[in-house]
Amino acid sequence: MTHRTRLASIIAGVAALAACGGDGTARPLPTDAAAVAQTFAQLADSVARNGGNTDVGTAYGSIAGILRMGGRITPITLTIDGASKSFLATAMSIESVTNPCPPNADCFAPEMRIVQRSLIAWDRDNPTQIVQLSSSSDDESIGTIKDSTSLALWAPMASLIYMDGAGGTFFGTSGTQKFVEFNTKALCPAPVPPDGGKDSLPIGIARPNVGVCTLTDADVSFDGKLEPSPFLTAKNSAVGTHTIAMAKQSVPGAHTLFAFASCDTACTGTPNGPPPKVPTPPVVVRPSNELPAQLSAAVSGNVVTLTLTVKNSTGAAADVKFATGQKYDFVVIDSLTGKEAWRWAMGKGFTQTSETKTVPANGALTFTETWTAPAKGLYLAHGVLVSTSHRAEAYASVIVR
Repeated sequence: MTHRTRLASIIAGVAALAACGGDGTARPLPTDAAAVAQTFAQLADSVARNGGNTDVGTAYGSIAGILRMGGRITPITLTIDGASKSFLATAMSIESVTNPCPPNADCFAPEMRIVQRSLIAWDRDNPTQIVQLSSSSDDESIGTIKDSTSLALWAPMASLIYMDGAGGTFFGTSGTQKFVEFNTKALCPAPVPPDGGKDSLPIGIARPNVGVCTLTDADVSFDGKLEPSPFLTAKNSAVGTHTIAMAKQSVPGAHTLFAFASCDTACTGTPNGPPPKVPTPPVVVRPSNELPAQLSAAVSGNVVTLTLTVKNSTGAAADVKFATGQKYDFVVIDSLTGKEAWRWAMGKGFTQTSETKTVPANGALTFTETWTAPAKGLYLAHGVLVSTSHRAEAYASVIVR
């Protein structure tokens, strides 16, 4: 299954890296992957010790993690605003597989695969200047959500991120890309641990020794236009636009496979495993206002009841703003085809009056809708809050027997 399962608003990102270290000085990076990984790990430690932005620290830690897994980097040439510039780069592919059947079991539901591939490149002389391209198929155009009023316009898209090295973050709004992976099937070398064997910051799925890692190579090319997005990055100093292009070049890296069981050993009853994990790029920036959410799916015959619960876990009330009468949406993807099977908001009319809902401290918003599945099978459901002030979304697997 392709990247069509994810919401376009899962925007690939890199945290707003305002400084390279505790003293804010950008230091040149070596070209050896292990040394680069160590340098980024030290930068993450510096951010943590100095009480910096957690997105910044996690960004550095994630880059260190992917370099320890693949252990390979290469020089590439990017064209930024018409000028050629040399960067160092690595490729990373994350594949999430949900197998609804245990080994040797006879189950009707197909295997579901979701892939996220990323190119991450940095200026050796200024590691705060970073470019990241993420996609999961070659037919996705580059795009992003410039403001939260577009959250309802869900479509598969690739993401392009540019950190200008001066605190500005730019998101690709248009363009084309090709990301063709050639998996060598050779196992990754043993990861190079940082001092003490642990990072000061957790880096989630990018951490070595999680999943099955194999070496890979990718032919990558892209051409995109980028603009600031105040909704996705708070206190963004970016102004104006940029164009960034990369002629077809081969980039080495790593492919990591994560497997999740979604049914019990008898393959009957309610699935007891986790829902499919939607892969994300190695470095992600969170929206400036984000609320945690959960999506539950109750199945009775071929009728599926979806409930999206958006929580305000803070100690203060949150004013959630809506531009129209639409406050949420549900989307269901067929795992066999990777195509949209149902969208709750499709064909519906909504009032064009803005509205604000105040969610008290530790309160929640709950939205429930039902969908009738056209056939048995494995589906991926997605629920999203359609708000101009806050971002919230969640996923759940659905098995219709």
